[in-house]
Amino acid sequence: MKSALQAPDYEKSSQLSNASTSDERRFRPAAAPAEVEQLRQFLVEAIERGATDIHVRAGDLVYARVGGQLIPLKTPQLTAVSTLEMVTHILGTSSSAPLIDDVRDYSGPWSAPGIARFRVSILRQRSSFAIVLRVIPDVLPSLATLGIPPQIGAAALNEFGLIFVTGVPGSGRGNTMAALIHHLNTFSPRRRHIVSIEQAIEFLHKNDKCAITQREVGIDTDSFADGMRAALEQDADVIVVGEMNEPEIIELAVRAAEAGRLIIGKMSTPDATSALRLFFAGLPSDQQDAARLHVTEMLRAIMAQRLLPRADGQGRVLAAECLLMTPLVRDVLGDPGRLSEIRQSLADGRAEYGTQTFDQNLADLVISGQVSFEVALTLATNSLDFELQLRGLRR
Repeated sequence: MKSALQAPDYEKSSQLSNASTSDERRFRPAAAPAEVEQLRQFLVEAIERGATDIHVRAGDLVYARVGGQLIPLKTPQLTAVSTLEMVTHILGTSSSAPLIDDVRDYSGPWSAPGIARFRVSILRQRSSFAIVLRVIPDVLPSLATLGIPPQIGAAALNEFGLIFVTGVPGSGRGNTMAALIHHLNTFSPRRRHIVSIEQAIEFLHKNDKCAITQREVGIDTDSFADGMRAALEQDADVIVVGEMNEPEIIELAVRAAEAGRLIIGKMSTPDATSALRLFFAGLPSDQQDAARLHVTEMLRAIMAQRLLPRADGQGRVLAAECLLMTPLVRDVLGDPGRLSEIRQSLADGRAEYGTQTFDQNLADLVISGQVSFEVALTLATNSLDFELQLRGLRR
């Protein structure tokens, strides 16, 4: 990597290993060179410190999120003119970005050659600009490196059905979705066509065991629903959907699974039970009873996830609730009055089937020393039972 204190070489900057031709963009001198170099310095320092996000705004220092915490970098307070020049540069070196006068809220991918790729969000605040940059790692995430239970990877190798990845914003669902595509692309027993419909393409996948088509909403297709309909006409074996919270998309997912496709969808709910409620609510009311029968035939797995700070302060660790279609889960789903029993069925099926609740996984993380008892207690579903279960394990 070129030193951040050296003038950038606009023509010879190194390219990221996973960047496509369209993303191999150069820093261009459309903005003031001093602010461009200052931006590079911020990014280099943040990356070297292991940041996942960088916050840049007028009238403040630059902050980086390291290990889940926002920490200030050694920077001067930025002026409105400085942030304007940085935004001008980012928009000028981004494909399909709007003109700066049209920007109120903008999100999209952006490459800083020789440094990293980012998911950038630009917004106006107090009549000036602010920038939030999410770092996109060069290396595709794997299920193992993310700490995702292997039973979720096994479910992803099914020929057809429904798999949901759920959690609150910031819980790492995008990384999990990319890891599942990578898992299929590495271990699929036969060559399959994967169509991924994403809000913004971040991780770039190369064909290996599978042929992968990545489509970005707003650029390659008008909406998630349109992308799903098109995928059914594009001979897709697997459809990966970056947003599955709307009734229309849920209904399309069910029809696609019934047609023999594997659907992997991202949802925004805190746990598996809430994901099931959202799924059923997204289907027409006159289909609710039939939907319960269908879901027992088509549902393969739900993984709900959260990111917790590590006990040693070095980053974050994933906690997961895993639902698999076991006989216990099938019995509960067959009765609309028993949905509240899902969590207990996951706990009871752990030893035999590999299902687990958040509290069970939290206990594992405390026992292994990865997460402190105090942090786990604040996130436990039933804090009293959790404390009784782990009494004496405080670290």
